[in-house]
Amino acid sequence: MPDAQPLHVLRGIGGSAMGSSFDRIVNQSFRNLTDIDIQILQQIADDLGAIPDMSIGELAERCNVSTATIVRMTRHLGFDGYSDFKYYLRHESRLGRGRQKDGTPTAARTLAEDITQTIRLFERTNQLDELYARMAGARKVYAFGTGYGQRLMLEDFCRCMQMIGRDVVMIPATGELRLVRQFLGRGDLLIIASLSGCVDRYRDVFQAISVCGTPIVSITNLGNNELASYTAYSLYFQNGNIFDDINMSSSSFVTMHVVLHLLFEGFKAWVERGE
Repeated sequence: MPDAQPLHVLRGIGGSAMGSSFDRIVNQSFRNLTDIDIQILQQIADDLGAIPDMSIGELAERCNVSTATIVRMTRHLGFDGYSDFKYYLRHESRLGRGRQKDGTPTAARTLAEDITQTIRLFERTNQLDELYARMAGARKVYAFGTGYGQRLMLEDFCRCMQMIGRDVVMIPATGELRLVRQFLGRGDLLIIASLSGCVDRYRDVFQAISVCGTPIVSITNLGNNELASYTAYSLYFQNGNIFDDINMSSSSFVTMHVVLHLLFEGFKAWVERGE
């Protein structure tokens, strides 16, 4: 493991156009990074604008490593793979270009970019048909939001599901989640919506749920994927309006709602096709 502190070693990254949100991801994952990972990240910081358009093979050649090493680096940062990592870099780069004269991104540009990227991420999900089958065949489907805004989005999702005859049990708070855990089994399904993907308050519960074999669907902001390590299915939204110091959204949960809307519409279409 590298001996230096993350902000010192990655000074080039911290000063790049990636911004403090990327700094946070790197620093949170620093204990997982190898010397080679850091060298790759420094190469990325040196030419950030070109990386989002590079294939994994091109980046591997530039860094003089294998493609497998690139994939491992992205997973050490908490991404699912190079594609998710590249999308994140593209978003950070575009935010840097689409700013007002005072340096802040325009609200309309940020929102449009977030919605477009969220739809792309959903369409790229490989396990949707398998997930729809799980939703249709589950003994019970539960939903849990890690915050007030997340719960509001899930409540609307539950309402839509009821309209097509599929009840989703809303878990209102952490205490109830711990109680429900005792009754979860392999035949159930748990949907978890989280802005940050941080599991510090819930790690013991999620570990216990994983042990009992209950499939979990995580819905998290792109790039904050600690929660995804406990889940069988991972869906992502993009929200460019997050305060880095408190990891909270400064706007609505519109892109989380987009993911849940796409999940509902996709499931309804799947049922109507009789698959």
